[in-house]
Amino acid sequence: MRLIKDGESSVLEFKESFGDGVIETLAAMANSGGGRVLAGVTDAGVICGVAWSQQGAAAWLNEVKQKTSPSLYPDLHFLRAGDSRVAVFTIKEVPIKPVSMRGRCLARRGAANHLMSLQEIADMYLKTYNLSWDSLPDPGKSTSDLASAKVERFRNLLEKQAAAALPEDSFTLLKKFSLLREEKAPTFAASLLFGKTTPLSAAVHAVRFKGTDKEESSEDFYIQEDLVSEIELIMAFMLGNIKRGVKKAPVSRQLTHDPVWQYPPEALRELVINLVVHRDYHNGSPSCVFIFDDRIEMWNPGEMPKGLSLDKIQSGDYAPSARNPLITRVFKEIGLIENIGSGLHSVFTMIKKHGGPPPAIDSVSAGTRIVLRSAAAAGRELAVGSQKGSQKNSLKATNGKTAKSSLKSSQKSSQKILKLIKSDPHISIAELASLLGISDRGVKNVLESLKKAGLVKRIGPDRGGHWRAK
Repeated sequence: MRLIKDGESSVLEFKESFGDGVIETLAAMANSGGGRVLAGVTDAGVICGVAWSQQGAAAWLNEVKQKTSPSLYPDLHFLRAGDSRVAVFTIKEVPIKPVSMRGRCLARRGAANHLMSLQEIADMYLKTYNLSWDSLPDPGKSTSDLASAKVERFRNLLEKQAAAALPEDSFTLLKKFSLLREEKAPTFAASLLFGKTTPLSAAVHAVRFKGTDKEESSEDFYIQEDLVSEIELIMAFMLGNIKRGVKKAPVSRQLTHDPVWQYPPEALRELVINLVVHRDYHNGSPSCVFIFDDRIEMWNPGEMPKGLSLDKIQSGDYAPSARNPLITRVFKEIGLIENIGSGLHSVFTMIKKHGGPPPAIDSVSAGTRIVLRSAAAAGRELAVGSQKGSQKNSLKATNGKTAKSSLKSSQKSSQKILKLIKSDPHISIAELASLLGISDRGVKNVLESLKKAGLVKRIGPDRGGHWRAK
């Protein structure tokens, strides 16, 4: 028989006789694309046959029905092989999943059955009913658990994108985005975006390691804020812990050059947004951002969509996929995402333009890991060093003439910093440094002068606080 010669696979299994093993495999195949089970064939592919009768066949099908939930109704026919008969059970993938056999949910993995985890069961259930985890109501939460300031920030960002005032009140606005369910119950997306207390599922573990291994760290902490704020905090951490250099230029221009980063900040921002938007939040594990001297590693709970490969990402030949469609829509509407589905492809393009090797992407521990390696310094017109070193070299190069331009530059920096703080009180030192093209220390020096002059005041801690400009 040709079927037997092909051997066992994800869609074909041999069983010596009918029993629970046949039913388990039928349930696994029903959850995984369908397949056939041949009863009366040994694991080695030797035909041993089964007893056959119409009553016996009917009893088998009834047993399959009774032991599965939702009940399965496979097709059953018999093939003759000499004096023996082989029972062929055929099952298609069912629309309502997962199917369980006596309370156990299985899926087909290669030529074996795999006991599904609670996460896999939940994911399959949500896909069956065209639901997403972020659209489900957050149990025990009400609108009183949402921070009005965060909802108002959402409104302001929407109005900024639309260049017009929005007529809806806050609750109507949230319902319009499906962020509130019936009776004003917040969804998981609403809790992550606007909750007074950010859920533990949003935590991000950020570490700066010394050197190229994990033996010693210089910074190690957890970021746990609403999703919009998390992006800015992660970016501040990353920009504060990667190298920043300058293009070689004449001495007279060294105070006005554009900064050159070890990694392009715009690519890092795309990766951070991707990490926040596409994370599997009901996994429970924190996302990780690890920075080494030679690379950045980012790990996110949740595997890549099926069929997505490194080649497809590089070519841009893949369909958009949103694990959290409500969160994705919010980020799109407030301008944090431009074109849904193009983020990773644009990262590869930006890294290539920057001169770095393409990022590596793989599945690790039920999650997705992205490794971004630093471009080699050889062959590039960069004097890459620490921000402190960069500033020190610039100061050494100054003479009386450049000192005057340095003073003018400092005055201009003060004016620009005041303007930036007024437009965004939550802006970080790293972001100010990036926008102005000066070092973190340079920004701190200007801020210190502004504080002494009574023009700027810091409200709250370094992380999580904000600026107040007069």
